[in-house]
Amino acid sequence: MDINILNKSENPLISTVKIDEFIKASEKSFDCIFDGTSRFYPWEPPLNLPNDFKIGVIVGGSGTGKSTLLKHFGIEETPKWDDEKAIISHFETPDEAINKLMSVGLNTIPCWYKPYKVLSNGEKFRADLARKIKTNSIIDEYTSVVDRNVAKAASVALSRYIKNSDITNVVISTCHFDIIDWLQPDWIINTDTGEFLDGFFLPDQQSIYKYTAQQIEYGECLKTIII
Repeated sequence: MDINILNKSENPLISTVKIDEFIKASEKSFDCIFDGTSRFYPWEPPLNLPNDFKIGVIVGGSGTGKSTLLKHFGIEETPKWDDEKAIISHFETPDEAINKLMSVGLNTIPCWYKPYKVLSNGEKFRADLARKIKTNSIIDEYTSVVDRNVAKAASVALSRYIKNSDITNVVISTCHFDIIDWLQPDWIINTDTGEFLDGFFLPDQQSIYKYTAQQIEYGECLKTIII
């Protein structure tokens, strides 16, 4: 396993707005000055990113540059649904439909026979996910609209399906750190800290600081072992 710190781009993303009474009022309230221009310096993609992998995860808080970084890997597809067809009828073959719907934890047969428009939010999330999964797929805002039980079931099933198939280079962006344990990705980019973690990490090693501290601690312990 390997840990690196990403560089930030020298070219900021710039947005401008007109100064109005609302901005002026907020300047007085918070004792600040705003010139109408916002600048954001996004993270650069890691130089040593593996060419072939199964699952990669970009994780971090809102506004830390996850979606901007995700664009380096491709564009997310938005599935189109026919309201006169069952969701199971939107795949190339029946076998693909069954395998992919099960791969995201959507295992309740009645759901398969319903049109997309009547599904719950959790069911829609998993149905969309089943349509998106393929080599080089991009998934943004992963599990952001579902509860953690649905997130766990979908993630465990998805990870198993991808790792047991010929699908590769799936990149997922999320603000939820818990999915890392469930997906068990090949690499992680933490946009909160700029850390790039490549390789297998235990659940409590998802930070360069925790990993380094553990290595030091374990190394000290080795000195006291009596054989």
